[in-house]
Amino acid sequence: MKRIQQQLLLQQLQTSKIVLVSGPRLAGKEEVIKQVLEELNVNTFQINAGNKKERYALQESTETELIQSFASYKVVVIHEAQYLRNLQQLIELVLSDCIGSTIILNCSFEPMMDELLKEVLDAQNLHIRIYPPSFYELASHFGLPEEEKMLEQRLITGNYPDVVATPEVAADILSHLLDTILVTDLGVTDRINKKKQLIQVLQTLAFLIGEPVSYNEVAERCGLDNETVERYVLLLEKAYVLIRIPAFSTEKRYELKKSHLIYFVDTGLRNMLINNFNPPGVRMDLDALWKNWLIAERVKWNAINFKQPNYWFWRTHTKQNIDLIEENGGQKIAYKSTWEKKKKLKFPAMFQEYYPEIPTHTLNRSTYWAFLSKK
Repeated sequence: MKRIQQQLLLQQLQTSKIVLVSGPRLAGKEEVIKQVLEELNVNTFQINAGNKKERYALQESTETELIQSFASYKVVVIHEAQYLRNLQQLIELVLSDCIGSTIILNCSFEPMMDELLKEVLDAQNLHIRIYPPSFYELASHFGLPEEEKMLEQRLITGNYPDVVATPEVAADILSHLLDTILVTDLGVTDRINKKKQLIQVLQTLAFLIGEPVSYNEVAERCGLDNETVERYVLLLEKAYVLIRIPAFSTEKRYELKKSHLIYFVDTGLRNMLINNFNPPGVRMDLDALWKNWLIAERVKWNAINFKQPNYWFWRTHTKQNIDLIEENGGQKIAYKSTWEKKKKLKFPAMFQEYYPEIPTHTLNRSTYWAFLSKK
């Protein structure tokens, strides 16, 4: 499957000194980089910083040794670059032209680097986020009619490339992926002593998708303190497992102000955590699952197009709610979702009274494709 970001990465490597590629493990980052390097056909050096031996050799090298090591290569790829203790030093050597190579930083966890540099990379489209294939990419590859037929399958097993290719072993693939994330991504750079409780946190969050999350409540269920639960959630967000959506409020009466909704980047991973791969027709959580899938797909679509909008949900203490408010370029749009085809939802009277300037849209199986392909 050809990914949208492939052509952009190729273009950026021809004019830029550094490109950051980030996204979940097994989402297809390595394959995109591989295909781009084959097309470039230049002398390339690749390092896997996830390997202790290779990481140690790079971290213990002096500036002179680093410069000499990279001297004969046009492109240097550092896989799992987030593990490097001297990542910022390496970046500075590249940006100052001490290292003449172009460098690709491939990260499956948010890397520690200068905040100003991150902003520059984002502003110049040099931070390329690669998630599991989006609805748009799958529809482009298989055809929209075929992908619409596969919609229920995508909701249940998700969009990871290996799962799309072999859905019959989805549970095994997703279980291995989760273990890799918990043991590797969260175990090397951050102190995680309670893997069992961490999985319990994820399972609890999996049952709470679409509902405001109380860290205290999750902590009580999992035998942890609320500060630890919040830290785990932030780490899992940085590992591209979770998406946090804050509450929208302008201090009006009855509005929730400090809550979050937490969704999964991939619904297959969520379903694996609760061991529920049942088809939509017999599920009690279908509307919540549909909402999760829509929001995750919208986040992916915006990332592909280098948009970083603000996302919120809206809810009152009287249970009136809006699933998603998206603000892009100063314009807000509010959405409610339903799995039922062609069903038009009624929007809360209180929301329309408070925010008459915000247009509202219903997302169902007749309207979702425009939401997931509208630039």
